[in-house]
Amino acid sequence: MPRPRDQVPHKQSDAHILWFWGLVVGLILIRFALTADLSLLVIYAPHDDGLYVSRAFHLLSGNAFGPYDSRVLVKFPGISLWLAANRLLGIPYLFCINLLYILAGLYFVVAVRRCGFSLALLLFVFTLYLFNPVTLSYEWIRPLREPLSTSLFTLLAGAMIFILQGIQDRRTPFLHVVLFSAVFAFSLLVREEDTLLYAALFLFAIAVLWQAWTQDKLRPNATRIRMLLIIALPLLAANVANTAVRSYISEHYGLPIMHDYGEGEFPKLIAAMRSVESAKDNRLVMISQEALSKLQAEVPRLAPVINRLPQPSMDSFSCQLQGVCSEWANGWMPFWIKDAAFQAGLTPDLQTAQTFFRSARLDIEQACKEGRLKCRDKGSSLIPPFELRWTRAYVQELSALLGMTLVPEIQSPEKMPVGAPADVRYGRMYQVVTRTEGLDALPQTPQLTGQTAPLQYSNPLAGWREPIVEFYRSFGLVLGLAGMLAFLIRLRCWGKIPPGPFMYVAIVFTIYTAVRLAALSYVAAYLGRFDSRIIFSTYVVVILIAPLLIADAVNALSKNRPPHNRS
Repeated sequence: MPRPRDQVPHKQSDAHILWFWGLVVGLILIRFALTADLSLLVIYAPHDDGLYVSRAFHLLSGNAFGPYDSRVLVKFPGISLWLAANRLLGIPYLFCINLLYILAGLYFVVAVRRCGFSLALLLFVFTLYLFNPVTLSYEWIRPLREPLSTSLFTLLAGAMIFILQGIQDRRTPFLHVVLFSAVFAFSLLVREEDTLLYAALFLFAIAVLWQAWTQDKLRPNATRIRMLLIIALPLLAANVANTAVRSYISEHYGLPIMHDYGEGEFPKLIAAMRSVESAKDNRLVMISQEALSKLQAEVPRLAPVINRLPQPSMDSFSCQLQGVCSEWANGWMPFWIKDAAFQAGLTPDLQTAQTFFRSARLDIEQACKEGRLKCRDKGSSLIPPFELRWTRAYVQELSALLGMTLVPEIQSPEKMPVGAPADVRYGRMYQVVTRTEGLDALPQTPQLTGQTAPLQYSNPLAGWREPIVEFYRSFGLVLGLAGMLAFLIRLRCWGKIPPGPFMYVAIVFTIYTAVRLAALSYVAAYLGRFDSRIIFSTYVVVILIAPLLIADAVNALSKNRPPHNRS
């Protein structure tokens, strides 16, 4: 009995395959030429790319992530490890990140090719992936985490398909399992919210077990061993990577805390400060100026910190971006507190910092207990527990993220906002770490090089970038919506046309994306709206799988039609 179409590869002549790969190579060359005039963007961002590059620089110098301060451990270290590894291999950052993105797309295309999709469709899908507008944005030419996490997520999706295809063919695709495990483990070190990838792994494990059970009912023992390997290896790799990084940090900083902004004593201190009641009750303001005044009077240990906090103003980022002008919004206040504690000399190292944060928290709790401060329990972590009165804000943030998923806000390099100017030494550090040959194409050129005008050649293809972005605004929206409809149609055909490896991965991606957007929406309701780059990885995979979902649904519908209706 023949297997469904999505389980039997199309037979294509060698000439067709040769033409396919020739066109793929040509498209890749065009893609490189399209952005050949773009150089690395240097922005003074001490909590983002500036932090990542600085830590990589110190790693390369043999100084761990650098001297301990209020910022060195506020973000996961994965991107800094990646930057340092790039430099050790002598690969320029921009070339490497674009090459990784292309290779991830090729890996995914080869995976779905084994599911039976035609070469013409795969060429169309790869073209859409290759020229995705997120890769033409100004964020893509900054050493940020989003380009890296986007490529890693694409690799995970491709590896899932290879593994499920192997199970379907009654074999263990060991190399793909190893790749999946390595990418999964490293991804967990890149972004804080990527802890949610454990949910994707759980869903993938269910798909693996289901596929194995339906394929190898006659060989249950062999199936159990194979499934144990596929499921356990990613968990083992993640644990080894996490332990290794924490051990390295413990060796150099005294404690195995990888993210002192989200674990350890600092979040508990922020929660204790947040518990102090004040007349203002704004979800975007965790600690009001009134609460700070009360803490300054009743908790002397915190006075040197509070004295050093910057005053809110009408021209602050808090005011400009979130409309919180007489206070500091949540996206800034914790950073200011951490910075002020370090500037006051109270947190010179990680161990002393943890001791200080714990002592200050206990002082606040004692003042609350004695009635010197009026307090209300608002959780013990950086993000407070959900309250029903935030439901409307939560729905608004969820709607915004869903909108970004279908139509992300893309800012081209030509229209990029210019941040705080970077000095020459800062620019040279970027140059060393990222192997950027020159800084002549940057808006900061006068500050970095002393030149009076930036030097950059005129790329004849540069004018195509903006039309491509505009094309995706409408076409991507239609394609994404059509893909969602096709997904639902394909699910309705489940009973008569069983899903193949691709459809299983599409289900995993859909549920994982729903969980991730729900979690991000909750955080956004408290910290404020995220930049569009937070959903770059999701948007890329949506555009990647939507045409395949449509083709799979059409195929299922054609096979599901009654015989008398078929032509």
